[in-house]
Amino acid sequence: MTPPKIETIQDKLFRLNEHIKFIEDIMKNTDEKIIKDPTLYFALEHMLQLSIQIILDIGAHILAEEFHENPKSYEEVVTLLGEKGVIDKDFCNKQGGMAGFRNKLIHDYDSINKEKTLIYGRLATEVFRTFGKAYVAFIEKDSPKPLTS
Repeated sequence: MTPPKIETIQDKLFRLNEHIKFIEDIMKNTDEKIIKDPTLYFALEHMLQLSIQIILDIGAHILAEEFHENPKSYEEVVTLLGEKGVIDKDFCNKQGGMAGFRNKLIHDYDSINKEKTLIYGRLATEVFRTFGKAYVAFIEKDSPKPLTS
């Protein structure tokens, strides 16, 4: 097994944490205000998209370097993370739709349900933090120096 590139993961986790803060700031507003304010709403969509992409990128990196796995889809990244014990399998099973939501944000952007986006936005920060903490814990178990998330 080739160890994951710590600096790459640290950089992505730093950006993920910044995105989480931004999402939390947006979600301090009422749902009605977010939906009526295109700047807030589209910022939320974009931060969700980027955050999910970071989670999938880190996961794919760990799977490739640690397990020599090459997932065929983003959904498979989440599934394999659970199967390989990088992240709790039950948690991964519950997050299977995350990759599909990312694809919808990118490819079906003209048919996104705004209310569902708001629900996802309210739940996302805890989900994103859980992924980040699991990545840090997985890497630190074999690393002589701590990785901060």
